Amino acid sequence: MKFKTKTAAKAEKAERRAVLAGNPNAGKTTLFNALTRSNLRTGNFHGVTTASAEKSSGGITYVDAPGLYALNAYSMEENSAAQAVASADFIIDVIDALTLENSLNLTRRLIATGKPVMLYVTKLNLLKRRGGSLDAEKLSRILGAPVFTCSPKSLKRRLEEGVNFSVKREEAPLTSAYSAGRSAPSRADKLFYNRYFALFFFLAAIAAMFFLAFHPLMPGALLKNLTENLICDKLSSAITGAMENEAVISLVQDGILGGAGGVLSFVPQLAILYLVLTLLDESGIMSALAFATDGLFEKFNLSGRAAFSLASGFGCTAAAIMTTRGYSTESAQKRTIAVLPYVPCGAKLPVFLTFISPLFENPFPVVTCFYFAGLTLSLVFSSLIKGKKEGMLSEVTPIIAPQFKAVGKKLYFYLKGFIIKVAGVVLLFCIASWFFSHFSFTFEYVDADESMLAVISRALTFIFYPMGVTDWRLAYAALCGFIAKENVAATVAMLMPAGTGLDLAASLAMCTFILLCPACVSAFSASCKEAGWKFTLKCFAVQTVIAFIGAYLINFLFGL
Repeated sequence: MKFKTKTAAKAEKAERRAVLAGNPNAGKTTLFNALTRSNLRTGNFHGVTTASAEKSSGGITYVDAPGLYALNAYSMEENSAAQAVASADFIIDVIDALTLENSLNLTRRLIATGKPVMLYVTKLNLLKRRGGSLDAEKLSRILGAPVFTCSPKSLKRRLEEGVNFSVKREEAPLTSAYSAGRSAPSRADKLFYNRYFALFFFLAAIAAMFFLAFHPLMPGALLKNLTENLICDKLSSAITGAMENEAVISLVQDGILGGAGGVLSFVPQLAILYLVLTLLDESGIMSALAFATDGLFEKFNLSGRAAFSLASGFGCTAAAIMTTRGYSTESAQKRTIAVLPYVPCGAKLPVFLTFISPLFENPFPVVTCFYFAGLTLSLVFSSLIKGKKEGMLSEVTPIIAPQFKAVGKKLYFYLKGFIIKVAGVVLLFCIASWFFSHFSFTFEYVDADESMLAVISRALTFIFYPMGVTDWRLAYAALCGFIAKENVAATVAMLMPAGTGLDLAASLAMCTFILLCPACVSAFSASCKEAGWKFTLKCFAVQTVIAFIGAYLINFLFGL
């Protein structure tokens, strides 16, 4: 007889692989975050989780798999989920209590794999609110698998102690353990399932979002000005007050606080944008919008699922591209990826305001027009791209009141990502730009117009002349947007603290160029991963040409 050492036993325990499987929008990622103390993105729509994620905790490796309806793959994300299930030591089948009867179709297929399966039921509070009920012990005996309805913390403790997967089955109807309650759509559901009301409400919510963020008397603009004053004026004066070296003062005042710090001042306005989008998601309105507008989007060669991708594009183009993994046809996926860069992401907001704010006391109408213009262009270009259409298969979330905790977590997740990006990528970029814009090729400290950056940038400035842009600093700033859109605002703030000096036509042309040009490096990488580098390069070239032509036309029309 062989005996295992403590080390070997511990290693074997650590190898246990628990795969969280289930239908889309059942709450798998929320459970995964609670079990592993992670902060993966969650959402009330199909396609948030597009690839399996895993993390070890308490001797168990948890795998958050994308949503699926069957083990035979319907899309790329379902294929990823099926592969994760095949690798599992045991399966945690996450089930939405509101759609339990439909969810059990997958449950029975998971049990048929022969792997140990346990059920974790979510949204019980919503089930009880509509008059439904669930007897977990009875359901466990009907299915022959353990069923849990406890808190994630209690579930984690039970998993680490060990779960008994052997449950004696008994023949009984499902109705003896489960009652769906009032399963008919509520008044709110019926209202938002109406395509006209759903679309009107969404557009009104977006307009209200821009009003709160951009109107000079609203919280977004007021807090932005306050933050800018604290970072660029008071903090800058406090830090550089005791300094004597001119180069060091310029680096701190212009490069770090003026550049990266200036971009951070837009956090209050971004917070409002992300807050409204999160409320639309957590309330189930986005899910209802996708369902209600499926026929409308079909006219633009898109399905209702495109509403998820387009709405995600307001936050981050790279994240929006990843949501297309759930598409079943390659042509539909590529079509959506091709038009997503036209949806203005949050990073374009500081750029629009950088060029528009000096010319308008109230930039709200102009910036709002740019956002809606981008959304409109994405639909127009989609209708021009040929290929197979995408059918829609998705769970529809009932309309509910958003939970404060869930909204707070998602808002924190978005803002944290933006701040980390500014404090990392944008800051390093600003420092590098400051160095090359203040030193000559002989490494002497010189004026910006005599620097290495000026010499190189002047060679490219001519392509911006038809936009009304003749300053090498603006040409360099615009090209920096291909790396990250935040770099444009940071570069202008660093190299041109007194303002751009552009007239209305040139300012609108620059905003048009930023609106139409390809997205950042992260989005480029995501597109390569999902659609291939050849397709991505083709889109990059076409979008760049369209951006220049569009900017030239705007400058010409407004310059007449």
